[in-house]
Amino acid sequence: MRQKSIYFYITVLAIFVGICSPFLFTYGMFLDGTTYAVIAKNMACGKGTFWQPCYTQTLSPVFFGHPPLSIWMESLFFRLLGTSIFVERFYSVLCIAFVGFLVVRIWNEITHETITAWFPLLVFVSFPIITWTATNNMLENMMSVFICLSVLLYLLNIRTKKYYFTILAGLSLCLGVLCKGIVAFFPWTFPFWIWLFSKRISFKQAIIDTFIIVISTLLPLILLYLFSQSAKLFFDAYLSDQLFSSVTGVREVVYSRFLILKRLWENTIPSLVLVAGILITLIAQRNMKLLKKHLHNGLIFFALSLCGILPIMMSLKQSGYYIVPAYPFWAIALSLPFQPIIQKRMEKINSLSKGFLAFKIISIGLLLSVIVFAFSQKGKIGRDKNDLQTVFECGKYIPSHTTITIDEQTYSEWGLHAYFARYKDIALDKTNVHTYYLHNKDLSLCLPAEDYTTITEVENFVLFKRISPHLAP
Repeated sequence: MRQKSIYFYITVLAIFVGICSPFLFTYGMFLDGTTYAVIAKNMACGKGTFWQPCYTQTLSPVFFGHPPLSIWMESLFFRLLGTSIFVERFYSVLCIAFVGFLVVRIWNEITHETITAWFPLLVFVSFPIITWTATNNMLENMMSVFICLSVLLYLLNIRTKKYYFTILAGLSLCLGVLCKGIVAFFPWTFPFWIWLFSKRISFKQAIIDTFIIVISTLLPLILLYLFSQSAKLFFDAYLSDQLFSSVTGVREVVYSRFLILKRLWENTIPSLVLVAGILITLIAQRNMKLLKKHLHNGLIFFALSLCGILPIMMSLKQSGYYIVPAYPFWAIALSLPFQPIIQKRMEKINSLSKGFLAFKIISIGLLLSVIVFAFSQKGKIGRDKNDLQTVFECGKYIPSHTTITIDEQTYSEWGLHAYFARYKDIALDKTNVHTYYLHNKDLSLCLPAEDYTTITEVENFVLFKRISPHLAP
């Protein structure tokens, strides 16, 4: 059975890599992911510290946008692997891969087998947002690792009765908070859902365990705040600039609090089609009884995933990737009722049959094909072509670690800041006069004063250099 399941795992891996393959080795990334990569690279190069991360000299020289743990962990990869533009993609994909590993371990704790665990993985990678975050270096990736680890640790506590696993579960959530904030709190409800739907623990035990998990999560954060001045300064700025402004709607907002449910529906459609196909087959065969075996476990993870989704509606600052940490449990909840059926069908597979031999060849061939395709995209521009062409062309003439002048109206094009900093170590300044000046042709056709000379020109910009550079700061 294990040898049979290997090729199902390979197929799921091939699907995951195949969806990611157009973006794994190409230039260009979502703005937030590029920003985190810049900060991590700077930290690895000695610019910025854990509690005082640095973005650029002119934009967030001290970055208080998010807790720093995931960025710091990414900086370790930069220190180990260098500053290649593919380091952040490797780190990001590795995080999602580890989430997948934890999904398998959680599945094993529930079903006591892993031969069918490829199915929740298939459901998991069928969510479009998962492959998107895997290739865009989102902080939710590492936070999901710690959240899944916390759930696994609590399940280990239930099975082994070794209560230090409960403390470790809380500490894991603490690390999740240090990756992306209070979204990581939602597994606090896990003991309650286990009591409510399965009665594997008593209500009293659920209350005690929840208390231990909450204390284990909050106590390290409180101690950091009280005894580390750097941590206190960071948390004060983060709570003011990011958290409170998001909840109160001061920062960028969406049109409806229910938008997050729309994003959930959009991402769940592929998995619902898969599940609906299985259900139709079972109904046709009048074989629905086996669905009841793990129904209560499915309800546990369904409730847990909703706890990671519904609280987002408190704020009008929403995006689909905010609920990525809930998707592993959503996938488990959708998959658990079908575990007995899948196991029964796998037992009937003849591993020596020509059909299964063909499946093995196809699965391995598919994986090799998508890997080759991914490498064939290396060096291409995957998104933001105009911005990247501007950065690469200007980078030929502007030395690294340079600050250049840019038009005030163009300063809010945050993608330019991110790409110049990530690929060329160049900062953009709208206030001071520097040796190099990047002019947006869309703003005016007027040339700068006569003490500038044209260096190069791209579609939307002209790069100038001062003839008397000693006058520039």
